Amino acid sequence: MEHHIIQQVGEHEEEEEDGMRAEAAFEGVHSHNTFRYKHKKRSKVWEEYKPVFLNGKVQFAECLYCRSRMSCKDSNGTSHLWRHQKICPAKEDAAFRRLKDSYFPCVLVNQSEPVTPSDPVNQIISETLDDINSVIPNRFKSKVWREFSPIYVEGKLQAADCVHCRKRLSANKFGGRSHLSRHLLTCQARRGYSNQKGTLYPSSAPNLKSIGQDELSPALANGKVQIAEHSSKLFRSSSSADISPIVRPIQVVPAHQPLRSQDFPSLKKQRTSLTTTTSEMRKVDQGTAYQELARMIVSHGYPLSIVEHEEMRRFVKNLNPMVHADAVSHNDMEGHCCALFQKEKAKLKDQLTLSSRRVSLSASIWTPDGAEPTVNYLCLTAHFIDNNWKVHRMIIKFGMFRSSPTDVERMIHYKEACVPESECGAYNVVWDAIRDWNLDHKLLSLTSVGEVRNDVSSLKLKETLVEKKCLPIRGKLYNVACVDDVLNTIVSKVQQNIIHLVGDMVTQFFVAHTSSSLNQQQLMEVISQMSLKCPQEDAKWWHKLYFWLEVFFHFNKSFPSEEAASPEDVIVAESICKILRTFYRVIEVISTSSSPTANMYFNEIWKVRTVLQEEASSEHAEITVMVTETQETFNEYWQNSYLWLCIPVILDPRFKFSFIEFRLKRAFGLQSASYLSDIRETLQELFNEYCSSVDQPDGCVPKSEAFDIDYSDSFEDWDQHLNEQASRQKSTELDNYLEDGLVPRKDDFDILNWWMCHATKYPMLAAIVQDILAMPASAVQSAAAFTSSGPVIPKHHSMLNVKTIEALVCTRDWMR
Repeated sequence: MEHHIIQQVGEHEEEEEDGMRAEAAFEGVHSHNTFRYKHKKRSKVWEEYKPVFLNGKVQFAECLYCRSRMSCKDSNGTSHLWRHQKICPAKEDAAFRRLKDSYFPCVLVNQSEPVTPSDPVNQIISETLDDINSVIPNRFKSKVWREFSPIYVEGKLQAADCVHCRKRLSANKFGGRSHLSRHLLTCQARRGYSNQKGTLYPSSAPNLKSIGQDELSPALANGKVQIAEHSSKLFRSSSSADISPIVRPIQVVPAHQPLRSQDFPSLKKQRTSLTTTTSEMRKVDQGTAYQELARMIVSHGYPLSIVEHEEMRRFVKNLNPMVHADAVSHNDMEGHCCALFQKEKAKLKDQLTLSSRRVSLSASIWTPDGAEPTVNYLCLTAHFIDNNWKVHRMIIKFGMFRSSPTDVERMIHYKEACVPESECGAYNVVWDAIRDWNLDHKLLSLTSVGEVRNDVSSLKLKETLVEKKCLPIRGKLYNVACVDDVLNTIVSKVQQNIIHLVGDMVTQFFVAHTSSSLNQQQLMEVISQMSLKCPQEDAKWWHKLYFWLEVFFHFNKSFPSEEAASPEDVIVAESICKILRTFYRVIEVISTSSSPTANMYFNEIWKVRTVLQEEASSEHAEITVMVTETQETFNEYWQNSYLWLCIPVILDPRFKFSFIEFRLKRAFGLQSASYLSDIRETLQELFNEYCSSVDQPDGCVPKSEAFDIDYSDSFEDWDQHLNEQASRQKSTELDNYLEDGLVPRKDDFDILNWWMCHATKYPMLAAIVQDILAMPASAVQSAAAFTSSGPVIPKHHSMLNVKTIEALVCTRDWMR
């Protein structure tokens, strides 16, 4: 082939398009006869260059891809030409454009059109599949390649990736294929595949995005197309008639392009890193699964042994074969639940420390579900208002209240000795909770049922707290009686009287109206129209009786009948129903799960006093005797509770002190003066004590207790004068609040929001309100308040250790 001689070095050829130039280089450079030296053997590098002659000698070499000219005299050699080819940027583009127009059918990855499931291999023409099969190397004829993806590096087979677990194994031409077969026998992920004769059904086929560039089907290596995956050899059925290939797109990757990362570490390091990462991820997922299972068990009260049920293990195994469900035992799940308890407890401790000034406690008795329990538990609940003026209620302690010393069954089932007296009782459980939650200087009150309140250890605990100065105003607000417990006690004292008066009438009514289908239909129609919940089977006796009385009166109103009952019996039934209705509604309001504020309690208790006073003047002698007996119990409760009932009402801007004064004067006449005086003095004392706690920083020691005090200080009287003056100025805050006008009463009035908005005007009173309004009047919620047994522990939980029961009960309450 003749070559044109360039007369001048600066003379340039006509510019062409980069794409046309690269195409010509790739297609034509190998077809024309390149020049030959007369005395030297032609170098292959000239297949990539165009010689430029000057005066009959080669002076320059022009790259056929990027058109760069480099000096090329006889003395320079061609090493610099080789180096340029390795870094030429236009050579790669030319190779891709050349491949696009090739007869070889392939899908270019990360180009203008990404690979999608709409481009399957089985849509390629049959001649193309035959061509692919014809160029498959012999090494891919082994059956093991049906479950491995070949990996090429610089055009040479270096590794194989398992299609099940994505583990990378060495696969060069010297290593053989036996280690790949051994891996398939021990591959854990392969167990999730349905394996039939000659056929593999992936349980979850990897999507295209999850397949890296090192696992692409054909690979371009050193300008030649290499086959990385022979998809037509993989079949979905072992039947000879069904030879449809598995859908896999063919992908192209340049050999010089990095596969995993730009660093491209050695295959041994990659395999080690990949195996470690996979095992760590599986370990984390396993732990997360156990945590979620523990949350499910705690939230729904399932038995811990559910993890050992064969049905549960089969379900988990079919859901995810990687989770070893058979490795979790009853004891393991008990440990996970206790760990979850400790984790949540740490969070709530911080919240309780930062979000409230003082905390009120409520104590209730829990029993195991079953007849004649020999073990009683004490449940301690904390009530407080946080800095955002939201009421919080959470169980903080669950311990043993009383246990039979001869409970041999407990020793056998619990695998522990009976809890010693040093760890039982109200004193030990409450005091342990106070120290554990750091409440020794943040406690305000304790609301408890009669069994706890009248316990000798409870009185001892109050004396200890007052002695340690842990309670404000010497514990006047500490020992609060549970309202629902008091009302249940009042009704229980007159149980025989009530049953004697209306028991027979209610029984005869229901016997008469359940004998025929028509009467039953009428009865059910009346019950469905009532806005009253039907009591549960374990409801208290008076709750069931009240429900029957309400049905009786609603039925007579809907279907009047003279044979229902005598007028005298109806009057007696109306009086008893009125009393029980008041008791029921008061308990329902006070023990609601929405945690009412303490300013609501006075009005509810006053309703009980009012209805008893009205029925005490009944014309029926038996009713009068019965109500008089209930009034004695109620008056005893009032004498012990009027302080904590009245002070929250005074802190309600709609009522203040004038409302209490109005109520007590009408109820007690001249005797109200002593009540009003005691209430006013207690409120003033509480206010002064809160002011003193603000003036005296934490850790400050009073002068009477300090050491080495200089009593000759000449300014001591002046300091005392300043303190008294500051105290008088702060006292005006309470006076100003009481003298300000009342806020109009509205149905949607939010007392917490009002005090949050007026905290800057009454800062000290706002701090008192934040503590006082959180005081509870009931130790249990309404669902347990109306049951005969109270709060109970499921049978499957009563067989556990006391600490485990505490973890389950507390965590379940926190997760609601």
